[in-house]
Amino acid sequence: MQTALITILYLAELPYLFLMVMVVVGALRRQRVGRTSATPSVSVILPARDEGPTLPRTLASLAAQRYSGRLEFVVVDDRSRDDTREVIERFAASDERFKLVSVQRPSRRLAPKVNAVDHGIRASSGELIVATDADCVHDPNWVAGMASYFVDDVVMVAGYVSTSRPGEARTLLQRFESVDWFTLMLVSRSLTRFGLKYASSANNLAYRRSAFDAVGGFGAAGRAPSGDEDLLTQKLGALPGARLAFADALECRVVTTGVKTAPDLVRQRRRWVSRYHHVLHYHLGFLAGIAVLGLQSVLLTAAALLSLLVPGILPWVLGVWGVKVAIEFVGMGVGTRQWGRRDLWGFTTLWWSLLHPLFIALAVIGSFLKPSAWHAGADGYRTRFFQRRLREFRRRVKEGAVRP
Repeated sequence: MQTALITILYLAELPYLFLMVMVVVGALRRQRVGRTSATPSVSVILPARDEGPTLPRTLASLAAQRYSGRLEFVVVDDRSRDDTREVIERFAASDERFKLVSVQRPSRRLAPKVNAVDHGIRASSGELIVATDADCVHDPNWVAGMASYFVDDVVMVAGYVSTSRPGEARTLLQRFESVDWFTLMLVSRSLTRFGLKYASSANNLAYRRSAFDAVGGFGAAGRAPSGDEDLLTQKLGALPGARLAFADALECRVVTTGVKTAPDLVRQRRRWVSRYHHVLHYHLGFLAGIAVLGLQSVLLTAAALLSLLVPGILPWVLGVWGVKVAIEFVGMGVGTRQWGRRDLWGFTTLWWSLLHPLFIALAVIGSFLKPSAWHAGADGYRTRFFQRRLREFRRRVKEGAVRP
């Protein structure tokens, strides 16, 4: 039994360690990123639902944008029950660049967040679509910086997101969340440097309208909760000759509001993991990476608990945990030096790395025990998907294209 437990643990852990080495190599990999001085027209799309308390600060940071090209801000009120609409109207009345769009009813075809973004896109006209969220603060040159990455064959630009600026993360929770977001950004950039177009963050994302139209918009993937970020990234990345760029310049960085409590952070990640239950349309390589992260976290946590009953496996658990911590520590050391976030390195990185498997295990297990409500039910989504495929198959059989 002891040997079997150790074997299972290492079989799950080795792929994760390989991925972490890949992230470190990607961080060290030299890659020349082109920039352009062109100023295409830009439409910033911002969906908001019950965001009255945070929205004024976000809209103020958008109003302060310095961009010489044509710029519009399309703010979508997604059936808010607070003063979100009034906040948007005030900004629209004082700045003609702001436009209010209202979602009157939920869509049967798109998830709510995706539906709100889709409403904004259809009401806009910019050559570049830049997406963000209602709890973010932007540098005055954010739009100009994101637009500058659209050279030649670049169809999408993924931006850097953090929950704190250098030196702002003071409490243990703020430090943990800041490190966690930082590692997500490191992974995203490394994937991009290896030409893997899998993931992005919806609160700092830009893409060409022509590319969006070329893939048919959100399409069927828009029914899934992350259709406006990960799935869209994978759709646009599949275009022939398409390239994705990661914008880590200072002016391109967006600060999003952090959570208030540790349970809130676990619930947030549980909600994120729940969206990966909607496996349709996701790239298999991306799903494999997500599965590796979740499985190794659950097994490593379980092995640590089992070592209380089976002491013989403890050295093996500590050994693999130590290797994991060492690789993550090195990777964070490289990343924090490159991005000027040394405040997140050292002891903060060490205890984050030690607690991270338990944190992810809680999110993964919780996502199955109590899936988060995305208002885009997985059952209905899958049912409609397969019903559509069945209708297409029957049609082809009737037309003689396929033999029954």
